[in-house]
Amino acid sequence: MLQQSFETSGAVAVTHTVGPEKVSVLALLDWDHLPHEFCRSDQKFRVSLLAGQDCDRALEILVQLNKAPDILIVDEDFFGSPEAAADACTQIRRFQPHIHIIAIESEMWEGESVLASFGLCHEILPAKCGQRAILGKLETLN
Repeated sequence: MLQQSFETSGAVAVTHTVGPEKVSVLALLDWDHLPHEFCRSDQKFRVSLLAGQDCDRALEILVQLNKAPDILIVDEDFFGSPEAAADACTQIRRFQPHIHIIAIESEMWEGESVLASFGLCHEILPAKCGQRAILGKLETLN
């Protein structure tokens, strides 16, 4: 129990962060959960998964975030088609122009990336690239 009273009228709040701030990553992937490899505390990034959302709902969630993610991973099939993913990324670019986008090619158009052809992404990974390839790409960006 506190036995001493303190005067707080002239107090100033001081924030303290332990270690460097982690890079924020939002993944738009058709995964059920984030694999353990993406959740290690020693990583320089923090990954959040937005799974099973339609385009409008995913965009609504992105707009409502207090702080935009630093990196966005977009599976070109996440929104149903590569063209729908391109539409979504175009809208995302309007309100988050500096976000770094990593595209995962569509399984339907393997070898071609609609997002890359429209210049909507910074990095491209092949369809069915796997978790290790995504993790490796994130580690090279940090």
